[in-house]
Amino acid sequence: MKNCLPALFCVCLCSSLFLLAGCGNPKIDAAGSVKAIYDLYILGDTKGITALGMETEDISAAQETYGNSLRDTIRKNFAESGQQIDEAALEELCAARKEALSKMSATAEVTAESEGKATVVIRTTYFNESSLDEEAFYTARQSAWKMDFPSLEKQQEFLMDAYTQNLIQSYQEVTPSEDTTAITVDCVIHNHIWMPANMSSFGADLAHAVTTPPGTE
Repeated sequence: MKNCLPALFCVCLCSSLFLLAGCGNPKIDAAGSVKAIYDLYILGDTKGITALGMETEDISAAQETYGNSLRDTIRKNFAESGQQIDEAALEELCAARKEALSKMSATAEVTAESEGKATVVIRTTYFNESSLDEEAFYTARQSAWKMDFPSLEKQQEFLMDAYTQNLIQSYQEVTPSEDTTAITVDCVIHNHIWMPANMSSFGADLAHAVTTPPGTE
């Protein structure tokens, strides 16, 4: 399965966070804002983003948009391989991926601030999603080679089903890294709330950070 988190993360992040609106000076510093975004999209924790001022219905809508986009992308990836993924398996796969991400953790700190601008460094644990995906497919292929099938179509169906189940299990068994990887985020005040200055760049960097070990790009 192609790594679809970065693109989806950017789309949902950009479309939903501008729903935030504050008044007066920011009540939460830039590190708190960045951590709230991390908690929402990586951990599924809504407390921080609620404190920033996003309404419950907007949070639910953002999460639903992300979930639907993820499902559509996975369906498309399977279709490009000439296969369809069972809806029950798709839901199980999405839930397992969400579970894997929820095991991550992060800290954020402001390293510089002046005149409405701030720099935040967020440090997060991670897991190797590409390796996990490749191993799931390799193991499924090895199993398929040991079996006889009446047709190539049946072999391909078995391969994709086995791959999906391997991938689900791998997500469920994810263990966060012992070390962390860091990304630097430039922030500005938007609607009286500290926000990443470049939302697309932040989304891509964060998605990459939680799914790719340093040095394996």
